[in-house]
Amino acid sequence: MKKLFKNLMFLALTAITFTACEDVPSPYDIPGTGKNIPGSGQLEGATGEGTLANPFNAVAALNYGNKLAPGEESTDYVYVKGTVVSIKEEFTTQYGSGTFYISDDGTAANRFYAYRVYYLGNQKFTKDDEQVKPGDVVVLCAKITNYNGTIETVQNKGFVYELNGKNRGGAVEPSTPSADPTGEGTLASPYNVAAVLKYINTLGADTESPKDIYVKGKISQIKEEFSTQYGNGTFYISDDGTTSNEFYAFRIMYLGNKKFAAGNTQVKAGDEVIICGKVVNFKGNTPETVQNKAYLYSLNGTTASQDTPTPEPTEGEPKGSGTQADPFNVLAALNYTTALGADKESDKEVYIKGKVSTIKFNYVADNYGNATFYISDDATTNNEFYCYRVLYIGNQKYTSGALLNVGDEVVICGKVVNYKGNTPETVQNKAYLVSLTAGSGSEEPEPVAGGDVTKTVSGTTVTLVNTKATASTNSVTVDFNNQGWNNATAPSTVTLADGTTIEFGNGENTSNSPMFYTATKGVRVYAKNTIDINGSKPVAKVVMECDSYNGTDYVGNSLLTATVSGNKFTIINDHTEAKGGVQLRVKTMTITYAQ
Repeated sequence: MKKLFKNLMFLALTAITFTACEDVPSPYDIPGTGKNIPGSGQLEGATGEGTLANPFNAVAALNYGNKLAPGEESTDYVYVKGTVVSIKEEFTTQYGSGTFYISDDGTAANRFYAYRVYYLGNQKFTKDDEQVKPGDVVVLCAKITNYNGTIETVQNKGFVYELNGKNRGGAVEPSTPSADPTGEGTLASPYNVAAVLKYINTLGADTESPKDIYVKGKISQIKEEFSTQYGNGTFYISDDGTTSNEFYAFRIMYLGNKKFAAGNTQVKAGDEVIICGKVVNFKGNTPETVQNKAYLYSLNGTTASQDTPTPEPTEGEPKGSGTQADPFNVLAALNYTTALGADKESDKEVYIKGKVSTIKFNYVADNYGNATFYISDDATTNNEFYCYRVLYIGNQKYTSGALLNVGDEVVICGKVVNYKGNTPETVQNKAYLVSLTAGSGSEEPEPVAGGDVTKTVSGTTVTLVNTKATASTNSVTVDFNNQGWNNATAPSTVTLADGTTIEFGNGENTSNSPMFYTATKGVRVYAKNTIDINGSKPVAKVVMECDSYNGTDYVGNSLLTATVSGNKFTIINDHTEAKGGVQLRVKTMTITYAQ
């Protein structure tokens, strides 16, 4: 009897062991790690063509996405059919989207990631809609991307076309095939849109082109008309003037690389343009011009001056040996750094002489004390060298002294590197200013934070400094968690004892207003929302302590801007569009007045 009992127990344990093993998902099915597909190969069992009539199955969708470069998204919307495996984020009425996994058989093997897709009919989810749940059969219509090796839908560029046989329409037809890439990116032979998209894909995420390039196309849609307030405009161009295979002209200057002025001709859809400037693959998925580093070279054949068109960038002549007595000029520094190979630091310090062409971050007397800017041989944006986080004169952190201006002549000493094989630059905090000579007729710089304000982000602290003011010892700190506001309500105006007021506004965001949340212990400022500080006296500096949650520091978007006009200090959580991006979750604010 004991022997029989032992045998039965052994069989039971064996059955439990096999059952547990069957529940373990495939080792390559880990979203977000680049391992939801086996290496660079193709999975077996793929069916479908990705059309509405013949959707991809989950395996075919994985294989299709595996052919995309990291960060690249599919040109067309494709259709994918499968069974819901598990829910990552239920559909919500707040954002209208949901996130879940599907597979061919409803198991965790070979899962495809439906990331923040909209509901039926390509509409946002409402409270009356039925939640998607495991076991449901869905057909997705979406663009697909290879996100760091994870094949998934592109956020907010997909929807549930069909749920258990029900649909509300909204089918998306394949776009018109893109034109063949043509052009060399020069004035004489501009890239067409297909060529510039191909070129930018070689740069890598968030890496600017090393030189200005020329792009020709037709305006397909206007995002922001040129304005006299900022002097720039934003629009899309394509080879055929349609919204297929577009390139994003983001905040470019007007003809002649000048700000738009009253009386200038406004651009419109259908116009043929040539754009000149730096380009970047923003976040690895948006090929675009670099803000304020590109301009409209021609509009329907008209340039700034028909008699003296803007010259094509010249190569110049490399000069210097890189020593203190004989510094490299910028072109020689570019040649020397490029020859080092990708990501290899120079084994010695070199000296480089040039003129400041663009300022990204000016010197600020803060914890870092460094500056980031570009130099060229002629102070233009042609053939620039990237001076990345350069210390001040004497190889010391900046505490006081002359600030950089476009046109200033500088000599820099330090180690250099060809970052990622395509950006010659100084090595962070291993280079410093040797000398700074003010340039004649130089223009005032336009810092990244906008106007006369520079921005520094350290962890969850955002510091905005008015470079035209000298800070006093007079400051005040406001804790937004102690204003008596109810949870999930719009914050009212804060009035300080000295008469200064703080107001939160929508700005250009018509969908989301700033909101106070007790969990955040402060105010959530969404894309393009504003904070207006109306000071009782001029403001020299604003320091914001922000919230951090699940590894994300909510310090606003990289394009967060600030401007100063008299006693008014305006902060804008700027973004490429009036949604998405990184929220600015302000818990406390310290305002320092000027002397």
